[in-house]
Amino acid sequence: MADYKLKLKALLHDPVDKMLNLKNHEEIAEKIFHFLFTETPHISEAKLADSIASALSRIIVAPKLEKKENEDVQKNFQEQSSVNLEEAYFIDIFSEKIHDIEVPQNHKDVEDLFKKLESLSFTNQDEKAKIIFLFLWRFLPDIFPWINKHPADSRAPNHSIYDHLVQASAVVSSIENNKIPAFLLFTISPVQEFISKARKTSDLWAGSYMLSYLIYKCIEVVMEKLGPDNVIFPNLLGQPLVDRWLYEKFKNTSIANLNDHNFQKWLQEWQKFESKRNEQLEGKLTIANFPNRFLAIIPYDNSLAKEVENKFKNNLEELAGKVSEKLIETLKNSGNSYSEQDLQNINQNFKDQIKSHLLNYFQCYWVVLPWVSKIKINYPPNDALEDYKELISDQNELYRTVQTIVNHPYYKPANVGSAYSLLLELTEKLLGARKSIRNVLGENYYESRGEKCHLCGEFEVLDFDWEKLIKDNTGLLKKGEKLCGVCMTKRLFPEIIKDKLGLQTAIKFPSTSEMASIGEKRTLKTKDKQDFEKIFNTFKSNLKNNYQFELPETISVPALKNDPLYKIDGQYLMEETYRPEYFEREYGIKLKEDDFKEIIEFLKEKNISPSKYYAILQMDGDNMGKWLKGEFNPKIKDTIHKKVVDALISYSEEKDKKELEELLCYKHPTSPSIHQAFSRKLSQFALEKVRKIVEYHHYGKLIYAGGDDILAFLPIEEVLDCAYDLQEEFKKILSPKASMSAGILIVHHKYPLYLALNEVRNAEKMAKLTFGKDAFCIRIISHSGEIRDSGGKWALISFLNDLICKFKNKHIPSGFPNEFAEVYEKEGIEDTEILRTELKRIYLRKQVKDKEYINEILKNFDSYEFDLKYFVNLLLISRFIARESKV
Repeated sequence: MADYKLKLKALLHDPVDKMLNLKNHEEIAEKIFHFLFTETPHISEAKLADSIASALSRIIVAPKLEKKENEDVQKNFQEQSSVNLEEAYFIDIFSEKIHDIEVPQNHKDVEDLFKKLESLSFTNQDEKAKIIFLFLWRFLPDIFPWINKHPADSRAPNHSIYDHLVQASAVVSSIENNKIPAFLLFTISPVQEFISKARKTSDLWAGSYMLSYLIYKCIEVVMEKLGPDNVIFPNLLGQPLVDRWLYEKFKNTSIANLNDHNFQKWLQEWQKFESKRNEQLEGKLTIANFPNRFLAIIPYDNSLAKEVENKFKNNLEELAGKVSEKLIETLKNSGNSYSEQDLQNINQNFKDQIKSHLLNYFQCYWVVLPWVSKIKINYPPNDALEDYKELISDQNELYRTVQTIVNHPYYKPANVGSAYSLLLELTEKLLGARKSIRNVLGENYYESRGEKCHLCGEFEVLDFDWEKLIKDNTGLLKKGEKLCGVCMTKRLFPEIIKDKLGLQTAIKFPSTSEMASIGEKRTLKTKDKQDFEKIFNTFKSNLKNNYQFELPETISVPALKNDPLYKIDGQYLMEETYRPEYFEREYGIKLKEDDFKEIIEFLKEKNISPSKYYAILQMDGDNMGKWLKGEFNPKIKDTIHKKVVDALISYSEEKDKKELEELLCYKHPTSPSIHQAFSRKLSQFALEKVRKIVEYHHYGKLIYAGGDDILAFLPIEEVLDCAYDLQEEFKKILSPKASMSAGILIVHHKYPLYLALNEVRNAEKMAKLTFGKDAFCIRIISHSGEIRDSGGKWALISFLNDLICKFKNKHIPSGFPNEFAEVYEKEGIEDTEILRTELKRIYLRKQVKDKEYINEILKNFDSYEFDLKYFVNLLLISRFIARESKV
C-alpha cells in the first residue's frame, strides 16, 4: 500500500503556481505542505522522485563545460538560459502552437485552498494524507484551470506543472524503501473477434463495454495499491468510472464538506446519480472508452501484476455467477417444483460451465520491466541504454537522442528518467514476445462435444431449457437460439452492469430496423404519430389479451426521446412486418390476418414507408501507434524556450556544438507528459464530443468511443455529415496533423449484423489502404446483394452531399449514373478523355434542370486521384442515398 504522506510530499514539492515566485518556490512549497502536516517526511526520496520526474518529461541539457576554469562560463550559460515570468510561454507539443503562460492573479488563491484543507478533520493521519492526495490529483486542474498552461520549467515549457507533480508522486511510490521503478504493461484479448459476434445492436455495446469494464477493474487494482497517478496510459483524470471510485472514497469523509464550488458541483452530480436522478452522468458512465491495455509505473515486483491478473480472472468468475443467477431466476419462476438443493446444484453446474467458457476464451498478458538492473545511487540510465543497444539498436535516432541527452546533463548526474522512451519500446517488444507464446488453455476447452453456440460457434451451448427461457424473457433470444457461456454473458451483460453500476434505466439500444426508420419518424406529422401510437397500443393489447404475449420493449435514438414513436420500433412502421409467418418465426405466436388490418390500412392511407436501409460508421485514428511512439513529435528545438536554444549554441564548441545542433533537430522523445496529454485529449474527444455529435447532432446511436476508435449506427441521411464532423473535431482537439479514416456501410436492416460488421471493418481498411488514410470509404450492399464501393479524401464529402441533394430534388437526371456505369463497365472504356466526353454527353442529352452542374461534376472527375471505378460508384451511391433518404 502506498505511503500517501510521501506521495503528497512529492506532489507538493513545487507550488502549483511555481512561476509566480520562481526564486523562493521551494520555501513556498514547504509552507504549503505544512498547512497539512507539521513534519516533513522522506525529503530525500521526494527530491529523488522530483529529479527522475524532471528527466522523464523535459529535455534540459548543457554544453560540456567540465574544467574548473570554465566555472564562470558555466554560470554565464545558466544565467543566459534562464527564463523569467515575463519571458515565459507555453508550447502545445501536439499543435506546436505557442500560448501565453497562465498564472493566478496572486498566490493567495492557492494558499486559500490549502487553508480550507487544513481546517478539515479526519479519522487519522493516513486517511487525511490519502483523501487530500486523491482530491488534489483529481481537482487541481478544475479548481485552477490555468495549471494546464503553467509550465513545470520555463526553459522546457512543453508540459504543465500539474503533469510534473503527478509524475513525481507516481515515481516516489515506485522507489520508496529503496525499490526499483518498473513498467507494468497489461493487456486483455480478444477484442474485435469478441465484439463482432453479435446478433443484436445491444450485443455490440455489451461486447465493447464488457472489455472496457474488465480492463478498468484491472486498473483499479493499481489505483488501490499505488494511486491513480501511477497509471500513465490511459488517462484516468475525469474518467466516469474513476470518478465513481473517488466518490465512494470521498463521500463519508470530511472532504465532502470542503467549501469549493468546482468540487461541490461534482459531488452533487454524483449524489444525484446515487439517488438515480442523473441521466447525463449515466450516459457518460456507459460509454465504452477504456482501451484493452494499460501502462503503469510500479515498484519492480511481479506480485502486483499477478494480483491484477487474478482480479481479471475473479471478475470473469463473478460474471459467470451473475449469469447463472439470472438463469436460475427463470427456473424459479417456471412453475416446476425444484427443491432448494436442486437449484443450488443446477446453479453450480451453470456457473462452472460458464466460468470454463469465459476463462478459456479471454486471455490476459503482461510484462514487468525494471528501469535499472539493481539499485544504484540516483538510478543511472546506463542499463536502459545497454539493453536497448543489445535488443533493438544503437543506430537509430531515438538511441542517439537519449545518448546525447545523457552525455550533456544540466543537472548532474543523468538519471534513468531520460531513458523513458527506450524503456517503453523495450516493454512493448517484450509484450509482443509474451503474446506470441499462447497461454495454456483449461482442460475443458477441447471437450465441446455437444451442439455449438448459435452465435459464435466456438463452445457448446449451455444445458438449459431454451424454449422456456425464450418464452419468459421476450426479446432476449430469438426463437430457436441457443448460446454458450461467453455469448450468454454478453447477452445478459446490460442487465448485470445496470445492477453493478446502480443505473436508473435499463440499457437498451435501437434495432437496425429502428435506425432505418429514423428519417421517416422525423418527417411524420405529430398528429399522424399520435394516431399511429393509439392504433399500435390497441394492437399490443390484443396480443396480450388474446395471445398472452407482450412485445419486447424497444427504444429509438436519444434525439427522439420526446417523440410519440420513441418506444415503437421502426419495423412496426413497415407494412411487410405484419405477416402471420413473421410473428410465428420471430416470437412463436400464430396471428391472423385480421389482427393486422387496422395498422396496415393506416400505413397505406398515410403513405408511411420508411427506408429499409441504415448506416454503420466505424472510424479510427490514423497512425495512432506512431503518435504514441513519438514519431509525430516536434523537433526538440521547437519544444524548448528560444533563449535556451540560443545559449546552447553560443556556449558549445566544436564537436560538442555539432552534437547539440544535431540533438536540437531530433524529434522530442516520447514522455509520460506526452502520453498523458495525448490520452487526455482522446478522452475529451470520446467523452465530451463523440456522443454529442453522433446522438444529438445526427440522430445516431453510439456503440463505443475508445478514444480514437468509434462505432456508431446512423440513419443514412446523416452518416456522411456525422463522419465529417467527427474527424474535424478530432483534428481540433488533438492536432492539425492528426487524422481519422472512416468505413461507412449502408445496408438493408435485415442483413445479418455480424456480416455487416465485417463489411464496415473492410470499408475502414479500404479507406486507409486504397484511399490513403485521412479518408473515407462508403460501401453499399443492396438487398439484392450488389456491392458498390467509393471514397476519397474528406473534402469529397461536400461534392457527395451536393450530388445527393441534386438527385433528390431532381435537378439532375436520375438515369445518367447507370448509363455512365454501363459505358465504363460493359464497354470497358478506360481512357480518361473518352470517359470524360461520355460523362458530359450522357448528362446533357437528358432533360436536365441544372445543365451548368455538369461543370462541377467534370471538375471533380478531373481531380479524382483514385481508380475511376470509384468515381463511377460515387455517382451511383449518391443517387441510391437520395432515393432512400427521407430528410
